[in-house]
Amino acid sequence: MIRISEGKAQILIPEIRDIASSDMPVFYNPHMKINRDLAVLALQYQCERLGRRLMVADPMSASGVRALRFLKETSCIEKVFVNDIDSQAVNIIKKNFEINGIPPDKYEIHEEDANAFLRRKWGFGFDYVDLDPFGSPVPFIESVALSMKRGAIAGITATDTAPLSGTYPATCKRRYGSFPLRNEFKHEVGIRILIKKVIELSAQYDIAMVPLFAYSHLHYFKLFLRKERGAKIVDSLLKKIGFVLYCFNCLNRVVETDHFKLRETCPICRSRFSIGGPMWIGELWDREFTQYLCVEAEKREEINRETKKILSLIKEEMRVPTLGFYTLSKLSQKLHIPQQPPIKKAVEFFQGVRTHFEGDGFRTLLSHEEILNLSEKLKLILEVGNETSS
Repeated sequence: MIRISEGKAQILIPEIRDIASSDMPVFYNPHMKINRDLAVLALQYQCERLGRRLMVADPMSASGVRALRFLKETSCIEKVFVNDIDSQAVNIIKKNFEINGIPPDKYEIHEEDANAFLRRKWGFGFDYVDLDPFGSPVPFIESVALSMKRGAIAGITATDTAPLSGTYPATCKRRYGSFPLRNEFKHEVGIRILIKKVIELSAQYDIAMVPLFAYSHLHYFKLFLRKERGAKIVDSLLKKIGFVLYCFNCLNRVVETDHFKLRETCPICRSRFSIGGPMWIGELWDREFTQYLCVEAEKREEINRETKKILSLIKEEMRVPTLGFYTLSKLSQKLHIPQQPPIKKAVEFFQGVRTHFEGDGFRTLLSHEEILNLSEKLKLILEVGNETSS
């Protein structure tokens, strides 16, 4: 057994692999530290927002590191309910809680299917649930929504990013009921399709899962959503589900909520539009929630430097709440820009902000026509500069 530390927790695990897989004796993925950092911050937000002791669920706990960090790094847990279907994982979880000195009255450990765990005993009882499956979260979303109190927060992870981002469109259509777009903002499209699915599945019960925060990192997407109830707020969320018309020729993008108004032809270059969706077309980041995560992360030494960097990028990114963004590499390729300027200068030139989704990506409120005109201007500036230097 290997003993490691993460945050303020110490855990025992059988092994660490460079590439995590579902056949590991007890699943621990060191690349998900950022995911767990943000889960801790989100739970602390909930602690301060509700101002009382909270009931917390970790339905797919594996090594138990997430639940241990909740107990050791937040201030208001009444009890954490830990579960894993694998008996070896459950034995490791018990040892990990013992070596961290957690009082027995602060946790319960269960060994059953995640859906059964969420629905069996604690219906409408949790203040925070963090769902981190290996693959798609779709089979568990309804159980998460039904297990939570009104005003509770859910953290939902998806690692099936390939279908959501357009590598396997048939799988995305089957699993999520949407068509992806394999373009420069494919990961944002994937996240928006995932949000749409969460909203749809919860809406069947007049439950509104309101998006608070979304991000993409490495091989996974992560969402935080707050549960509200009532047909009126559910309907308001459903009105923010629509489509993106995208032109792979000139990079034009158009958002449309009415499927009867979907057009086939790009009005700029007359090429055929590709249609992505349905997907969430509302904002990805709640300002109060995101601001809290940013401030709280900076206070804590145990929070990973990369986590703080992502939060800093998103804090700027949410100032320009567009659907989709541009990348310098794609603009240069399509418009034959001879030399890419540094991203900092390009962002200023296009009056934008950087995005955490892509290293050379930026958001801007300029119209697509304005982007094309500025791109031509940039091309001329660079060509003249090259002639002068030669």
